Amino acid sequence: MLPPRWQPLCFYLSIIFMLGAIGIALLFDFRPAFLSKTLLFLGSPFVSVASRVGEGLRGGFKNYLFLRHLREENQKLRAENEALKSRIVNLEEELYVFRKLKDVSLKKLKYPKILARIIYKPWAPYEAYFIVDQGRESGLFPEAPVVTAVGGEPGVLVGQVVEVSWRYAKVLPLSAPSSAVDVLAPRSRERGLLRGQGIGHPCLLDYVPYGSDLREGDLLITSGMDALFPKGLRVGKVLKIYPERGLKFFEKIEVEPLYDFRKLEYVYILLRPREYKP
Repeated sequence: MLPPRWQPLCFYLSIIFMLGAIGIALLFDFRPAFLSKTLLFLGSPFVSVASRVGEGLRGGFKNYLFLRHLREENQKLRAENEALKSRIVNLEEELYVFRKLKDVSLKKLKYPKILARIIYKPWAPYEAYFIVDQGRESGLFPEAPVVTAVGGEPGVLVGQVVEVSWRYAKVLPLSAPSSAVDVLAPRSRERGLLRGQGIGHPCLLDYVPYGSDLREGDLLITSGMDALFPKGLRVGKVLKIYPERGLKFFEKIEVEPLYDFRKLEYVYILLRPREYKP
């Protein structure tokens, strides 16, 4: 096998020899059999190089198809993982309730959902809303919870509907400064009020007294005690707890929302619940 640096030279020499053989054959009226053998002899290096190049291209195309399939599978698994996380949190909350209230018969509630596409999303950090393509015509109402759409299931909390027209609705995200959500940590059952600081900034968890059992990395979910959001929706994770106390009664805690505002395209809007029998 020729070294790579000699292959272009071999290619050009093969062409020169082939052209020379054709000229000699025409000049001296050689028989076609001789011409055919000559061309085969002189063209064999070129054919060999072309064959290796073709094999390399075929191999590269197969690798491209494999990597593309692998990326699609990875995206699908990520979506399924997010849906399972939400399901696990809901099951843990149901288990907690049933352990606390073993002798009480509880009615389950089912929240119908509507898929909506985001048709306007702001660039400015403090422009505190986005617009979806569903409205009163689809049964939407103000204060309806808005969650991410993950694998056909409701995911993490995004915000709430604040204004509704016939075919459109305005949504206030968690990151908006005027947003407020009552949340709790499933691990310690500590409560707090989550407030936004603008798009691209972490949220603040207010009204958590010093000495509370909260840790960095703790999951926060909706508490269901603000008469707005159903209980058990994943909201965010404790990002940082500042150690300084100062003269305040409450801790300063930053929370990272579980959704990426930049990548939001579709959301689910939860409608009024109805009772159902499993």
